[in-house]
Amino acid sequence: MRRLSVALATAALTFAAMGIAAVADAPPPTTFVAVLNADEEVPHCAAATNASRGLAVFHVTDEATGTVEYTLVANNLPGNITNAHIHVAPKGVAGMVVQGLAPTAGEENGVIKKGSFTNPALVAAIRANENGYYVNVHSTVCPGGVIRGQLGDHGP
Repeated sequence: MRRLSVALATAALTFAAMGIAAVADAPPPTTFVAVLNADEEVPHCAAATNASRGLAVFHVTDEATGTVEYTLVANNLPGNITNAHIHVAPKGVAGMVVQGLAPTAGEENGVIKKGSFTNPALVAAIRANENGYYVNVHSTVCPGGVIRGQLGDHGP
């Protein structure tokens, strides 16, 4: 009976160690967030106010394919929303578009887009340098962009 107890204890410790190893080998976090505000937009749109804000949440739902589901929220924007994107550039610098987010045109407030995209190269690049990417939203009054936020920079 004692041998059986020792064998079971050894097996339990082995499985526990395997579980710890599995946790240690887990992929990096699968959610990326950007807090958007008018002060971060480059160049700044004079029609935007401190009340112009937004949030973008991206969740990687399939690591193998790089499939991402996202929700984009914006409030108090001047004009109607025309577009939104993920860009590559550090804070304070305008960069090129790397992923369109296709918000519902004409929306002004609230959830402006729930959607998904598949882009494994972009997911890998964001994992390598999350703060090197930003999200911005454009409007009819601010066609160059009204609010912006770096991924990984969760605001105050």
